[in-house]
Amino acid sequence: MRYGCTFIKMVMIFSVLLSMPAISWAAENPDGYYKKHEHQFAQDVSGDGFVMVHQVVNTETLQLKNYMHGSGSMDMATLINSSQKSSSYKYFDKTKWTKESFKKGNITFLEQNEMSYAPRSFAYGTGYYEQTPVVYNSKLKEKTCGKNYQDNVGTSMHHQIEYAQGFKKDIAVNLDCKAPTKDASGAGLIEMRIDEEVTEGVVHVGELMTDEEYGWKKPLIEIDENYVGSFKIKKNMKVTATKYKKSDKKDWLSCCFGGYGGIDDENKKWGEEEIFDCTCRQVAWDESGWSNLTQEQYTPDKVKVSLEGELPVVEEPEVELTIEELLEMLKEKGYVGNVTIDSNETASGNMTTI
Repeated sequence: MRYGCTFIKMVMIFSVLLSMPAISWAAENPDGYYKKHEHQFAQDVSGDGFVMVHQVVNTETLQLKNYMHGSGSMDMATLINSSQKSSSYKYFDKTKWTKESFKKGNITFLEQNEMSYAPRSFAYGTGYYEQTPVVYNSKLKEKTCGKNYQDNVGTSMHHQIEYAQGFKKDIAVNLDCKAPTKDASGAGLIEMRIDEEVTEGVVHVGELMTDEEYGWKKPLIEIDENYVGSFKIKKNMKVTATKYKKSDKKDWLSCCFGGYGGIDDENKKWGEEEIFDCTCRQVAWDESGWSNLTQEQYTPDKVKVSLEGELPVVEEPEVELTIEELLEMLKEKGYVGNVTIDSNETASGNMTTI
């Protein structure tokens, strides 16, 4: 008897590990991508027999999965909605116009379901299986999982019923992702609400919040609950996060009245220290091609750098002239009249004025 109990305990542990929510962290949904759309799904199903349902809805950052099977009677209503869209705006970023876009995505899931287990048989076709009907003998199972991969959320929520004789439940899942804009902050949401009554079954409820750095090793939130038997369960799990809106970018400088101290931080390309220690001059020299600050703005032979398409201008060298040479030069240039020459003694030497 002891070995039988040990085996049952091992089976239960293995079942719990399999039913725990898959690891989820702040990143893009690996199974999703962006495509602008609006999706609506509604159904109302009742009957008796065997049923198997597989539903998966993805967006770029959100994911919903719902799976169900079992034989017996069923009365179920389901609503699934999802959408993705994007908007964009332009702003002047210091030197040029820049276009920026932001995206929105959401998934909602609502279900009311009442199922009762019973074996059922069905005769297929007119051949062998008409004489030998196929028997469906499947205990009831339904699993719902929602994930939000958005930054600052990184959370998965999981609910599962299996091996049940019957259940009656209402479940709702809300997933939302909004990027911040220049007018409003962004938001992330994952929420699961459960109200159910389970007869002779196994119920698992889990919630996990973590990120890429820690993963399974160090989750921020970990909820793992398991119930075996008959239970009435009500739960509400919710995680929200805010992404603050981006700073307003102006298309003019804000220094008209307050000077440098009144400029908004986003318009300050250089700080005060960078201006006065000539850091900005170094960058300007590098961008203009004069990377060597010791180099004069003249070539070694004193030829000025000319604009493209113009002839270079040769600078005349400075020369020292005697008074006689100066008078001769004035005479050659056509100056006529008397010339007065004064010579004064200064601290730096003689100064001659004509």
